[in-house]
Amino acid sequence: MKILLKKIQKKKILVGGNRKVVETDVKKDIIYQETGGEKTPIIQSVISPKVEGAIITAQGANNMQVKANIIQAVEAVTAVPSHKIQVFAMSE
Repeated sequence: MKILLKKIQKKKILVGGNRKVVETDVKKDIIYQETGGEKTPIIQSVISPKVEGAIITAQGANNMQVKANIIQAVEAVTAVPSHKIQVFAMSE
């Protein structure tokens, strides 16, 4: 069995920088199946989904400053652009 783990990470710093957060994990396992003395590789790949947007409900989101802070935090953590982030006030 052979395992390869590759991780790429770039960070976004809100003050004094403009780098995006990108994290990719690639894991490959090669397992051999033996049939009649002959080894045949069996390959399995797991690919993580890409976040395309976000919908958030939060208490206090009817306040524009709270809403802007939530959008900024989600944008920093997920690298999703702000126009793809929707924030709604949570119903009481």
